[in-house]
Amino acid sequence: MDVATNTRRSREGSDFVKSIRSGINVNHALPRQFSVTSPADVLAERIALHIKSLVRQGRARCLDVGCGDMTLAESIEARAPHTSWHCIDVHPVPAAARDTAQWSKYHQFDGRTIPYGDDEFDVALLCDVLHEAPEDAGRLLTEAARVARHVLVKDHFEDGTYSRTMLQLVDLVGSRGAGVPQRYFTREGFARLASQQHLTITALDSSLDLYEHVPVVGTVLRPDWQFIAVLRSH
Repeated sequence: MDVATNTRRSREGSDFVKSIRSGINVNHALPRQFSVTSPADVLAERIALHIKSLVRQGRARCLDVGCGDMTLAESIEARAPHTSWHCIDVHPVPAAARDTAQWSKYHQFDGRTIPYGDDEFDVALLCDVLHEAPEDAGRLLTEAARVARHVLVKDHFEDGTYSRTMLQLVDLVGSRGAGVPQRYFTREGFARLASQQHLTITALDSSLDLYEHVPVVGTVLRPDWQFIAVLRSH
């Protein structure tokens, strides 16, 4: 392989990483001013549409499980004003934010048992949570279905080594080297997990093109590697 080829591939790889860093939604974080084509914006728009279709009248009581810094919930609420949100994650409230209004809707939990009563919410959202905690995925789904009438899961499908490697690279860059899952869901595996928790997949949105407008990344990440599933108890 000649020097020019090596240089070109190195530059392409660098461009790929830079594109991920500029486009990926890290811990659900959105910049203050985001474009309508940012991945986080596309995701919030799509989730808002699902919630609107599930709760057509009145307030939609929503719970974000694994909420990060809560900006995904806030972005969805801006697009679906009829929603009200509670947010939970395993991290403590930042010391500087304990007395702020923004964090009043946040509660820390143990990562397994959701600290709310049965049917307290209309929608429970788990966005890129289950592949991060495969040992607790079934428990979290069961708990989400206990506290909410509808469960929305946004996650990834892999269909072989290439898709897994690309998704791991995205996760690695997005987590700043904090680690990546060994595997992601297959379609069959996710259907099996839902069935084991006595949940029915009522809708599967599996052409989620989050990176269409992100240079380089949009050409190598296929839309059908991202999905939103709507689940209900049998």
